[in-house]
Amino acid sequence: DKLTLDIETDGSIEPVAALREASEILISQLAIFTDADRVEELRAGPGGQLEAAGVGGFNGGGAAAPAAGGPMHDILIEELELGVRSYNCLKRAGIQTVGDLISKSEGELNAIPNFGKKSIDEVIETLHARGLDLRQD
Repeated sequence: DKLTLDIETDGSIEPVAALREASEILISQLAIFTDADRVEELRAGPGGQLEAAGVGGFNGGGAAAPAAGGPMHDILIEELELGVRSYNCLKRAGIQTVGDLISKSEGELNAIPNFGKKSIDEVIETLHARGLDLRQD
């Protein structure tokens, strides 16, 4: 058996580093399934967090917003697949997770250097796609 990967980047990251980072993300996302007790704990949690998050094919026909402090809050902002500018600004501002991000208001994001209207709109759209919102002022 052989696996051949053709990796192209925009030059901001080396192909080997991109593969390494993508592999780490994939491993962290799939790690939950190696611990059957953890899967059952999430499934049986308040509102069945796995089902609410759409994991394992259980989405109940609609996108349910995760409970406060739910599994979405611990997801790293890398997982949001934001643009490079937005991602870098958030990282420099110390925002590491989705929970950190949604604890901010639009005004607080606007105060981040080099984080303009387009970046804020991108973040809001990305969060809305996951059933989340920024904190209201």
